[in-house]
Amino acid sequence: MMVVQMSVDIRTAIRNSGFFGTVSDDLIEKIDRMSRVAVYEKGETIFAENSPCSGMYIVATGAVKIYKIGPDGREHVIHVAEPGETFGEAAMFLESPEYPAYAGAVKKTETIFIPNRPMLELLENDCRLSFQVLGSLAAWTHKLVTKLELLTLKDASSRLAGYMIGRAGESGYGGAEFDISIPKQTLASQLAISSETLSRLLNRFEAQGLIESSGRHIKISDAKGLEEVADWGAGE
Repeated sequence: MMVVQMSVDIRTAIRNSGFFGTVSDDLIEKIDRMSRVAVYEKGETIFAENSPCSGMYIVATGAVKIYKIGPDGREHVIHVAEPGETFGEAAMFLESPEYPAYAGAVKKTETIFIPNRPMLELLENDCRLSFQVLGSLAAWTHKLVTKLELLTLKDASSRLAGYMIGRAGESGYGGAEFDISIPKQTLASQLAISSETLSRLLNRFEAQGLIESSGRHIKISDAKGLEEVADWGAGE
């Protein structure tokens, strides 16, 4: 880890995060004062499973994968945190002594690190922030339940179609186009499929006229058709 001058203003990164997006300016200033910049290179481990929980992070640039390592030594990606998202917050606010999973930089990543003790003291002294945290944790729980449903009840084509619809909705291209911002191998792990299955499905979607792809850039050609695949699948 490097602590360096970041290209993004700390206060701006906190304000732009989904977790603290509705927090008042005076609370943002207090969080800013306790925070520091941490920059990680591609492939660098940010924290390991069962390592002491020292605080939470906001992704300012880059991407961070949250993952477990199975008995066979393979990584199983639980979530990929991209700019504006947080990680490590559940362990911090539950006052868990350890992180429950690994976190690693998918590419060079700038983060805001918020240490646990000052943050928890701020929570104890300001109920406004406490309510904000409750709402954010509820949203995170909903996201995990949705992901669990996606992984257990839908086939691979449904999972990929659902991911594309979600990414298009978050994009700045008017909802029809987006860039895959993480390596395809990481995306495949996040969707619980193999890299080969991911490539095959991308080719199938393009052949069916659902999408057009150029490298990492995806254009949705048939939104209704893609939504049908997300809802009902297309078989394997």
